[in-house]
Amino acid sequence: MPRPDRPSIAPLCYSSLTVPKSARPTTRQVRLRPQNPFDLIRLLARSQSDPRKAVAELVQNSLDAGAQRIEIEWFNEQGARALRIWDDGEGVFPELEREDALRRIAKTIGHSHKLDLSPSQRRDQMVLGKYGIGLIGFWSAGGVLEMKSRVEGSKVFVLRLREDRATAEVFPSRSRKLAEEATFTEVTIKHVHVGAFSKIRPPRLQAFLANELRGQLLERGAVVRIRDRVARGRARKEFIVEPRPYLGAPLEEWRELDVPGFETARVELYLVPLEEERDGVVALACGGTVVLDDIAEIDGIDVPRAPWCEGRLEGVIDFPELHVAPGSRRGFAHDEPVAAFLAALERLERELVERVAEERARRAERKRENVTREIRRAFRSVAERLPEYDFFAVQPKATAPEGRDAGAAEGTAEGAGAGAGDDDDVEATRGTPGEVIPAEHTDDPASTPFPPRASEPDEHLFPPGPLAQLELAPKRLRVPLGASRGVRARALDADGRPVRDDVVVTWRLEGPGELTPDGPRAVYRAPDVLEGSVDAEPPTIRIHVRATQAEHTTLATIEVKLTGGPGRSGAVPGIPDPHPVRAPGEPWRSRWRDDRWEVNEAHRDYLVVADVEAHRVQYLIHLFAKEIVLRNFGRPGDDENLERMVEVLTHLDRKGGRRPG
Repeated sequence: MPRPDRPSIAPLCYSSLTVPKSARPTTRQVRLRPQNPFDLIRLLARSQSDPRKAVAELVQNSLDAGAQRIEIEWFNEQGARALRIWDDGEGVFPELEREDALRRIAKTIGHSHKLDLSPSQRRDQMVLGKYGIGLIGFWSAGGVLEMKSRVEGSKVFVLRLREDRATAEVFPSRSRKLAEEATFTEVTIKHVHVGAFSKIRPPRLQAFLANELRGQLLERGAVVRIRDRVARGRARKEFIVEPRPYLGAPLEEWRELDVPGFETARVELYLVPLEEERDGVVALACGGTVVLDDIAEIDGIDVPRAPWCEGRLEGVIDFPELHVAPGSRRGFAHDEPVAAFLAALERLERELVERVAEERARRAERKRENVTREIRRAFRSVAERLPEYDFFAVQPKATAPEGRDAGAAEGTAEGAGAGAGDDDDVEATRGTPGEVIPAEHTDDPASTPFPPRASEPDEHLFPPGPLAQLELAPKRLRVPLGASRGVRARALDADGRPVRDDVVVTWRLEGPGELTPDGPRAVYRAPDVLEGSVDAEPPTIRIHVRATQAEHTTLATIEVKLTGGPGRSGAVPGIPDPHPVRAPGEPWRSRWRDDRWEVNEAHRDYLVVADVEAHRVQYLIHLFAKEIVLRNFGRPGDDENLERMVEVLTHLDRKGGRRPG
């Protein structure tokens, strides 16, 4: 029961409560407005922290205006550094009077006439900017920006902006030194910050612009030149900004990436050459301008994406629908277009992973071949000076089956063959046992094709003119001792058209060997042996060719290099390829088993030298020396002693001991 001194309170039932319609809150829209608009301008200007990027924004504006000539000047003005960018583009708002155009720029910071461009238009026009804030990025580079503008011979007006100043000035130019062009735009950053000197000085600025604006420079063909007025003496004073070249092999099969529901991405990828010990990087761009330096970090640097992170690819992928960070122009919003782009990127990545794996396997095979070649080169002098040593019997490989590349697989010997070509990387055909002659070492000159010409005029429409030049195929000869090689000569006119009428070709050999001429063809046969010591300089051999047509004469020369040492043929018989075997925990380093030379790649001594190819080659040379000694003079128990010797040599080399010559 309720206490008499306290009133009774009935329980509330919320479901029974009703709110009068007039008391219900109404939803009203509120327009977002900054308390101080200049605070937003300050925030956007300070978000650009890289002075190189600020200069790139100004150069990009010149490119967007259709400029074909852009001049950048680094100079001193009133005791302070300054940077000037001049272009011959159509100018800012060319339809307006110059004073009105410059006032409009100052009053519309944060709005761009590029905003309404569709992604396809951005892709076709290679345009990135759409926020109208690129101009105020100069705060990261200097204290004052002045823009001079003239269109179709108009009076020149100047817009002056100052760092962290809410007002701007527009006034007629009072300068006596103005460009003579009827239309030009000139932007000068004055009072360059001391901290920006090292970043935007001409050499570094050239490298940055070449990479940052590579797509736009390629697309537009504009000439960007940087002049250094500060440099003195013999220092370089002029720099041409050329699109950054990629040195890898182009992957032509991937040129576009279809992104369902959005614009197609442009793909430009290159495979880093196998012989180059460097890592490639693929950048992400939008409108021809780099927005992410390494696409492997598109998901964050914690888990870089394959195959981009493996360093085997270089190039750029340009997706025009990225919403790029407006201030720094680095990074972008991870929105619906990016989600679709990443899904499409996964398909491309799977294909590229397979391609990179193939290339990695090919690279491993190339390294193995190089190692084998070095071993054979090292033991050539042993075979020449110590003929009493018996090398291993090595059988040539079987001929390639029909349908395969016979030139790459037919008759390649596993042992003696590699000695024939010395350091050649040419394909080979079968020779005599113990000797493989590269395919180019044939005595049939007709099988030596001329290199294809970029364009050969039609002889029926344009008859050839008089003799002007002589072309030889091949460009050079590498012939094993005792082998023959064909050479062809072709007479050409001044435009590169073959001349066949009344041309007499004569041949002359300088040096040892035999030359058998037959009109425009000849066969060179190398001597079977060379007299002299092993250390003697190789003889100079040249084939001189003369072509004559009436009063016209032209000459050409081809050099011949003999492969193989004095007194022996070019091949070193009985040196097999090292066959890798993983046998962890086993004591043997190498062994001869099942007619092949096996090397234990899991042995601790091999692991010591595995990362440095020169050390690995030397280690394998030591192992093969052990196998040769055991084969010729081995007795029970010698194998363990020789293994110990290899161990000592391995660690002696690693500690900096003098390596055997």
